[in-house]
Amino acid sequence: MESTGEIVHRKFRLALGRLAALVCASTVAVTGCGGGDDESEAPKPTAKPAANSGLVPVAQACDGLFDEAIAKEAREPNGPSKVYPVKTESTAHVAKALREDSARRSTPEDLCTLTDRAEGKELLAITVAWTPHSPPSNQSVRYTTTVGPEDAGRLLVTCDIGSGGGTESGGDRSLEFAMRDYFTISDHSHAKLLIASAKQITSQLKCREAPKYADPKDVAPPPKRGLR
Repeated sequence: MESTGEIVHRKFRLALGRLAALVCASTVAVTGCGGGDDESEAPKPTAKPAANSGLVPVAQACDGLFDEAIAKEAREPNGPSKVYPVKTESTAHVAKALREDSARRSTPEDLCTLTDRAEGKELLAITVAWTPHSPPSNQSVRYTTTVGPEDAGRLLVTCDIGSGGGTESGGDRSLEFAMRDYFTISDHSHAKLLIASAKQITSQLKCREAPKYADPKDVAPPPKRGLR
């Protein structure tokens, strides 16, 4: 026969067991109850990419080709403050392609392409290709003003790297840098961007005679305040 002390002790243990069960039932959704580490650590959902993922300020686009003055023009009056740079090959890779494939001449290489968002509307593009055309006599560089966003500016640069690529060439070779511009920035900014792009490429191609680049303000004067 149980003593009074044993009966009290047994009832106390039963009460503790019921209390533990109640606590477990109330917290199982958060921590689990009696499980191991794998049961208590639910996998976290993968975060969605931000809506503006990949966008950069205009001044940071195209490896720093845009200075603040051009970036300001691009933003005004209704342009975006940020753009999406479409992935293009590095300047070194483009120069290598031009050096090895100079016989193709007319196949353009992309230097910079900007859109308003991923897979969005094109805002600006700069390309380069070999061309049979050359600047006028006694000039190694010629900038041409064009009209309309599809043909916003061209720069011819004489750059003779020899007759490589399996093609015999009489006379110098020229590179043609071309721009499409839906920002509608000024002609002065077109000249600055094209000349800066050309300098990057020709410095790596090591032309036999270094091109003589004019100051952009001499070939396309800056617009007067309030005009483009």
